[in-house]
Amino acid sequence: MSEELLGLPLDDVSLGILRQRAESLAAEAADEVSDDRVGVLLFSLGEETYGVPIADVREIYLEYSVTSIPCVPDYIQGVINIRGEIVSVTVLSKLMGYAVSEVAQPQAIVVQNDECVTAMVVDEIGDIVEVAKEAVEPPVSMIGKAQADFVSGSVYVEGRLIGLVNLERVLSTVGAG
Repeated sequence: MSEELLGLPLDDVSLGILRQRAESLAAEAADEVSDDRVGVLLFSLGEETYGVPIADVREIYLEYSVTSIPCVPDYIQGVINIRGEIVSVTVLSKLMGYAVSEVAQPQAIVVQNDECVTAMVVDEIGDIVEVAKEAVEPPVSMIGKAQADFVSGSVYVEGRLIGLVNLERVLSTVGAG
């Protein structure tokens, strides 16, 4: 008995290939449903691309006015008023040991945990992507010690290596500063 596809006869080899492809597609669909994925907000610091879990992002500010405050570490630019809440502004590139780029109006990502909240100044905010938790690798060993302290892992997104910022470390430094 010969199988047919669109009225055309299929030999055993073709039928086997089609069944194998169907099983593969079914397995991929099952994997997509069962994957433990996390949303990541991408942003740039100079030429490098980083990301933070979207679950830790409270809001994004494209325009804001910073009030300087004396006697704070150099990575604290000042404070901003967010609907009556005073929030520190952290220049992430200074904290991580990068040269600060000359962006006319840097953008800010407000992040928080139970202990601290800060607006991290970044050069440019990118897309939100979803990555599988299993795809996250240890931080790349080529980055410097200062950067390594603030990067918890790395992941490839669309062929680019993305450093995942260790927000617990960033927020503990800001809270201690």
